[in-house]
Amino acid sequence: MTRIWFALAILLGLTSPALPKPLTLCAGELFTDARAKLVVDGWHADPTAHAATGEYAGLDRQLAHAGYFEVDYCSVGKSFCVLQYTRGKTCLRLHTQGEEIRSMRIERWSNDCREKGANEGGNLLPADVRYVTQWRNKCEDYEQCKGADGSLLKIKRKYARNPEIMKVLRSNDNPVEIYPSTKK
Repeated sequence: MTRIWFALAILLGLTSPALPKPLTLCAGELFTDARAKLVVDGWHADPTAHAATGEYAGLDRQLAHAGYFEVDYCSVGKSFCVLQYTRGKTCLRLHTQGEEIRSMRIERWSNDCREKGANEGGNLLPADVRYVTQWRNKCEDYEQCKGADGSLLKIKRKYARNPEIMKVLRSNDNPVEIYPSTKK
């Protein structure tokens, strides 16, 4: 009889649903440290982040340029940002404070999903694709064209099997002039 209970206990233990790992975030923690923990815990940048706000500018542009495509938006003046993550069907919204990436700190977080903007369509390009195409089209305005072609190649490798995204990326195939000629 004891063996039956023992076997039953083992079977129940093996079939019990795994509970999600609790978040190990702390208010005041550096954003870069918190992000590293999130990545280890299986969180990914929400590919639809920043869709409602349109162009990248200011701190959200710096974040995207540094590879933080989870940025949804950043304020102008108060220097807070909202970043969006997903893990399966679960959402995580992270609020940060700080004027530079290296000094951004976690202010609060929630399990709220990103609010869809009124101007968003159904066929939304991932944030990294939207950023790299914007960057290549406007890099001269920010004097940061160096690296634009390399970033485009990296994104093309990532989405090589997606014909819709490749069509958009191929429209940016002309090399960016890092030092445009003054000849007319």
